[in-house]
Amino acid sequence: MWASLSVGESGQTIDMGHDILSTIASSLSSHPHVDEHIAKSIAAQSMIFPDEEVILPQYADFSPNGDGWFEDRLGKGANSIIRDLRKARRVFKEDKKEIDNIISSIRMLKSIEVDATLAKLNWGSPYQDTMRKIGLSEKDLKSLRLFGNSRKSNLIRACNAWDGAEDALTKLDEFQDVWGEEEKNAWVGAMQQKQDARKMWRQALHQFDNLSKEQQKWMRMAKVEIEEHGSMSSRNITENLISKGIRRVKVNSMAQLLKMYGEEINIIKAHREGEYMCVGKDGLIIKDPWAYAAGFLDADGYITITERGEPRAGFIATGERGREHCEQLHKNIGAGKLQLDQKVYKDGQRSQHRVSFYSKDDLTKLLDKITPHLRMKDLQAKAVMAYLKEENPVRKIELKRFVQFANRDGTAKGEESLRQWGVDRDTVMNWAEVI
Repeated sequence: MWASLSVGESGQTIDMGHDILSTIASSLSSHPHVDEHIAKSIAAQSMIFPDEEVILPQYADFSPNGDGWFEDRLGKGANSIIRDLRKARRVFKEDKKEIDNIISSIRMLKSIEVDATLAKLNWGSPYQDTMRKIGLSEKDLKSLRLFGNSRKSNLIRACNAWDGAEDALTKLDEFQDVWGEEEKNAWVGAMQQKQDARKMWRQALHQFDNLSKEQQKWMRMAKVEIEEHGSMSSRNITENLISKGIRRVKVNSMAQLLKMYGEEINIIKAHREGEYMCVGKDGLIIKDPWAYAAGFLDADGYITITERGEPRAGFIATGERGREHCEQLHKNIGAGKLQLDQKVYKDGQRSQHRVSFYSKDDLTKLLDKITPHLRMKDLQAKAVMAYLKEENPVRKIELKRFVQFANRDGTAKGEESLRQWGVDRDTVMNWAEVI
């Protein structure tokens, strides 16, 4: 019984990391054809289930870029691996049974992957059979993981169109022995409706494919720029492309393309206004974690000092992407407290995610590194840093009030604070001049 395949010329194996696969990791390495043919054919690792009964677990979370398990771990999809194994089976006929076992196992794992993808759709339960009939390519599954919920209206419309055509064909089957011209036309119409439903399905999932070849080229080149340089604005991307000889691309055009189609090639909005970043299989691609943290804090974070005199800083986000931003930030800067899936309202479904900084050490590390990159909250950051070092109680009160006012400036709460303290705006702002 084969367990796993070695990878590449080195014969290195990949840790499968899957409960099911851990039981079969011993016997294939000694097979005479592993490195000679199978590894070259698949260019990856494969697996089989043991003969005894196994309990299939719920599929784990997918890669942040939407790749399935096979694409993420093995570098190609299940269907491609199966095709390669079929070729190998024709050459190594004596190993037909073992290869067939591997193929069966891949299909079983792929079935788990499909079930898990459909289960993630908050609208999908009544349409699961329909979606399978329309067709679920590996490209479709990736898009469903990324956009299945955000594009549900058009996807549901495609499913309903398909079901309507199926119902019409079922009714026609009852009269197939006495079809006249009307029934024939109805059959043609129903078949056309199924084709239209498939087209609607593809257009909803793969909007990037509707772009011109030139626009797709611009987008892919933009992705390369972001991967190489980190978060960038559409203007900076366009300027870089123009400097490389791409003359026709314009800033406004690039901005629109990134906004509407970026996610399909794993380009997402960064927290700083007008900037974009990329998502890889391991999460967000962050070149400079402190510049990234600064953009995050400016847009969706806070720096304050409580009434009790406790300095605080934090990052707040919502949704799946927000969760990913918080997890990656926490991982990259190695400080703060990660708080996930907090309910915004008691009975609400929307979750909030945070990275919070309470201790002096964490605050000092954060503010010292990000302050040079801040554009909107740099004075608050400098004031809190000064507050952490200040020993004079009067000066500490001034710094505290400055931070509080800076966060409220231009609001009714800001004006109320001035009245409560008995000072004007200029006085409060002067407190920050000596920082």
